[in-house]
Amino acid sequence: MNAQAQAVAPRPSPSELSHRRTQMKMPGEDLTIAESLRVMDVARELRDRRVTAEEMFRQENVRIELREKLLATARLSGDDVSEAEIDLAIEQHLANLHTYTPPASGVKNFIAHCWIWRDRIA
Repeated sequence: MNAQAQAVAPRPSPSELSHRRTQMKMPGEDLTIAESLRVMDVARELRDRRVTAEEMFRQENVRIELREKLLATARLSGDDVSEAEIDLAIEQHLANLHTYTPPASGVKNFIAHCWIWRDRIA
């Protein structure tokens, strides 16, 4: 009797398997609008992170190319510059690349301010 209880259930027919497959829904097939928007937010975040990573790798390539160009230029001009000095110069250049320095005061600065505030001055 115990052997009969452990008997394997009969295999479904191929047509029944086909019917079950058509009735089965894939995950994400019936997403609500909120769920769809959530999925799109995740996809957008992944894309942004990928773009950021690509930019970081591109910056490293830019440094390598700039270093090679500066070394070639130094050799052509006969300058006695070491690779460490060129690397340091590139680091300083890239560190100060996007820093704001206010314009020096003078006549040009005064004229620029006058142009900006011309309607109030007039």
